[in-house]
Amino acid sequence: MSEQSTARPGLRTRGIQDARRVNLIGVGAPRTATTSLARMLAATGQVFVPDGKEVNGFGITPELTQTLYDLRFAEARGQHRYIADFSPVYLSGACVPQRIKSYNPDARIIATLREPIARMLSQYCHMRQTQDPSLDSDLRLDVNAYIRRGLSDLQAGDPAPDRWYSAALNVTHSFYGRSLERYFACFARKQILVLIYDDLLQPRGFWRRGRWERGLRSFLGVAVNRRVWENQAADEQLTVEPDLVAELRALFAPQVKTAGRLIGRDLSALWGY
Repeated sequence: MSEQSTARPGLRTRGIQDARRVNLIGVGAPRTATTSLARMLAATGQVFVPDGKEVNGFGITPELTQTLYDLRFAEARGQHRYIADFSPVYLSGACVPQRIKSYNPDARIIATLREPIARMLSQYCHMRQTQDPSLDSDLRLDVNAYIRRGLSDLQAGDPAPDRWYSAALNVTHSFYGRSLERYFACFARKQILVLIYDDLLQPRGFWRRGRWERGLRSFLGVAVNRRVWENQAADEQLTVEPDLVAELRALFAPQVKTAGRLIGRDLSALWGY
């Protein structure tokens, strides 16, 4: 975003009275309960989340200048301790962490992760259910052809970030290791919280129950009510060919290991990698 800003008074950013700056950013990945997270935080009354939740700034939407970006949060009020942007495509954006830091170096970052293949398939289903197939030829493919297309296209390099619905971009959203490395390179560890989808959806033991609530309370100082969360995903049942599953697992395994090392949790064991 450009360095333009509005002149409205609000939160202080680095000691300068300026437009109220977003100070909490949910970076995704897609299909990892980011909508549920936004609703839980908004329900506290201490976190402002704009209608639609996903603003897609920081270069994702090129025409969105900083002035226009800040205006999306104009309805935030004094009781809001945090002004939040939940845009799940931020996690995999190579330039996004540095752009966020340039905008507000004191921002807090929340990432949400899910088993990589399940996340990718959920996004495939979601896009097929909600988007016009004419937006990208990949959306017209069955799941196995879609995965093959994504893997093939990745061999030519990272996909164009403006091909929102491409199979290759969907695959890269699950490259958690390299994505988190970029954020940890830009922000202090105390500014980053990583939540795991499994802990919200299906806790397997009492020691994992309440991890989101405890993590958010410690990180933000707000108490969330887990009962507020909603997961309306209705993914179709898909059958992926075993050779493609094996190829995807081999591709994602190093990413899972790196992400686990960065957050201090054995994600390889959690997800069976």
